[in-house]
Amino acid sequence: MGSARSDGKPVGGAGPLAWAAPLAAIVVGAVFGCQATPKASGPASSSVQAEGRGPGPGGPDETAAGSGVGATGKGGTSDAQAPHGTDVAGQIPGSVPRTSGPSPAAGPPRIEVERSGPHGAMEMKEQEAQLSKNLPGEVSAAAPPGVDPTFWGFLIPRDNALNAKRVALGRKLYFDTRLSRDGSVACATCHDVSRGFTDRRNASEGIGGKVGRRNAPTTLNALFFQTQFWDGRAATLEDQAKLPIINPIEMGQPDGAAAVKAIAGDAQYKAMFQEAYGRAPNYDDIGRALAAFQRTLVFLDAPYDRFVAGDPRALSEDAKAGLVLFNGKARCVSCHQFNGASPIGTNNKFHNVGVSARHQDFEKLAQSAIEALSKNDSQETIDRLALETDLSELGRFVVTRNRADIGAFKTQQIRNVGVTSPYMHDGSMQTLWDVMDHYNKGGEANAYLDGGIEPLNLSEREIDQVVAFLFALTDQRFVAENQAEVTRQRALAQKQRPFRDTAVATRKVFQFESRLGKGGAPTTTK
Repeated sequence: MGSARSDGKPVGGAGPLAWAAPLAAIVVGAVFGCQATPKASGPASSSVQAEGRGPGPGGPDETAAGSGVGATGKGGTSDAQAPHGTDVAGQIPGSVPRTSGPSPAAGPPRIEVERSGPHGAMEMKEQEAQLSKNLPGEVSAAAPPGVDPTFWGFLIPRDNALNAKRVALGRKLYFDTRLSRDGSVACATCHDVSRGFTDRRNASEGIGGKVGRRNAPTTLNALFFQTQFWDGRAATLEDQAKLPIINPIEMGQPDGAAAVKAIAGDAQYKAMFQEAYGRAPNYDDIGRALAAFQRTLVFLDAPYDRFVAGDPRALSEDAKAGLVLFNGKARCVSCHQFNGASPIGTNNKFHNVGVSARHQDFEKLAQSAIEALSKNDSQETIDRLALETDLSELGRFVVTRNRADIGAFKTQQIRNVGVTSPYMHDGSMQTLWDVMDHYNKGGEANAYLDGGIEPLNLSEREIDQVVAFLFALTDQRFVAENQAEVTRQRALAQKQRPFRDTAVATRKVFQFESRLGKGGAPTTTK
């Protein structure tokens, strides 16, 4: 799960594991060191800007993806079952058997969603009631617990300072289906409060039952990202909030003016916009209000945080072992970093981790993207290409047109990852065991694969321990949902492990091997 720098130097510095470090500043986790390997040679010769290197989830579009030699997603071999048990955050005894499953080439299995409201989302009134139980009644501009006040100030734009009026307006808009062309989709449709602020679908469903190409990331803790969406095509939460409303397969409005018209006759909205921004309803303020509301969705109170704050009993022994592996052998910390600039476990970069490589011919896609963008490279066009076409698999490249970004997606946060399945940018992995199997074998080989991705040789017990740690990153407000997901994912993993390939995972690939061409001569780079 390693990352790389363009100069080939290790990412991060060495440092001891701080078992009981105080929860000071916004270090809602300790800063751990790691050792990364250089990016493998290939067509992408410039610096890697990082898709997340470990499990992660991401407006309906976003999660993570890996290197190695000929990783094909086969069922793999199964060695003897070890007599061990997994205790996920002190909850789940037992282990997940190593059983073969179908090749992922057949396509990701669909996740069944209980349909209680439009598009499978919980009814909006029920979501609002649940949200009221989980958020404080008063809105404060002060930094949330565990977040450094100085850093917090940099996260709030000067032209959109947090106050109760703006947050209340944004909250009302978040649950309002009138913002969509057919009145069936709200922000909360794809970012459902009851489902970790995601929709539990491989890819999100918009108006008219249209389905996009990306998995919906959680809106929890989104303010800590430096860019928004899987490919970073929106620079701010304000920009991000406006794009789904005018995307044809999400909320479907022809333009921002149509969205404003849909609510302009509402007397309550007129009063709320006036109180929040001192003017009549307009599209830019819709984006600002939604962003203000999202900045209140800070969920950083997990067993891990209590452990870091000094409670040694907050994590189970398996979760503690998983934390050590996370920062060591599994190399997750190479990209999923907890530090002063990121309490959510992301380096805010973009990486090709091999998920897209299962489905696409990158060279043909890149040429198609260049041709399409030469005619129109507006933000709206990029948004449509990302969600409506096969060019979605190019990731960051559609935004930058830099060959180093082909197939690269943003490193997703791993906060609350236990309740935000399915995983990766395409939602192709249903369980955290699938994610670990993907990285353990070194992902799927492709010419643009990040050089830090290689087989990890993790044992089944070690995989179980990392999964135990990942479930311990869920906020206490999702305790019941987290427990249910542990049970559900474990049951799925007992039936099949489609991304596991033990033979590849146990073979160490040295750097010089990955640079050899077919004839045995090193490939050249520019």
